[in-house]
Amino acid sequence: MILEEFKINGDVAIISGCDPSWLKALSIALAHAGANIVIAGPGKEEIESAAEEVRHLGNKVLSIPLDFTSSQELEAMAEQVMAQFGRIDILVNSQNLQFGKPFLEMTEEEWGRVLEADLTSFFRNSKAVGKHMVKQKTGKIINIVSGAGERGLPNGVAYCASMGGVIQLTRALALEWARENVRVNAVGMGWMEMGIEVGQKDPILNYIPMRRRGKPEDIAPLVLFLASEASSYMTGYVYFVDGGVMARG
Repeated sequence: MILEEFKINGDVAIISGCDPSWLKALSIALAHAGANIVIAGPGKEEIESAAEEVRHLGNKVLSIPLDFTSSQELEAMAEQVMAQFGRIDILVNSQNLQFGKPFLEMTEEEWGRVLEADLTSFFRNSKAVGKHMVKQKTGKIINIVSGAGERGLPNGVAYCASMGGVIQLTRALALEWARENVRVNAVGMGWMEMGIEVGQKDPILNYIPMRRRGKPEDIAPLVLFLASEASSYMTGYVYFVDGGVMARG
């Protein structure tokens, strides 16, 4: 049973990102709560696979392959969604290019590539979709970020800077659009299972109080909460799902 405040029946949710496991988990979670789903990302086969699972639930779904470095493609995506559904209620941004390298060895090109993927893409997507939310006087933007945006990591200067930028974008945009009834929040993730094989020795677990990495399914309930009216008085914050990492101080 889903409480009425958590239902998003008929809402139109754009789930955007590059990782197929994230796209699928978040799309299914919001679809179960009643949303019509738009899945957007660079991998045509991956987004269509996620879309097919949503179709099995009976929800309306649209899959749109796109390049997050292209403002034109993002603008076209938003216009396509508006043409088909007439509104956009929810945007989930989950682009995440992980990159680690000693600072003095990093090239300017590498620095620019990480910020392009992990910060500027959030700017472009929020602008392309957000203008429709501002016009309709309602909307929720949820940015999926790394805890590295709040904590420094050795060899992670570019990644930490980009994630920190997304957190500040979240806070500043929440203030700017609060009177337009557009809420902007972020979900901060800890170390996730991506790229870790089952049974593989994982030294990172020593730093996680709960002694396991997170999964997209751990993030999905919080995303649903922030997308629903249950969080109608919440904007401009980062909520961490990290197994207790940020509590270390």
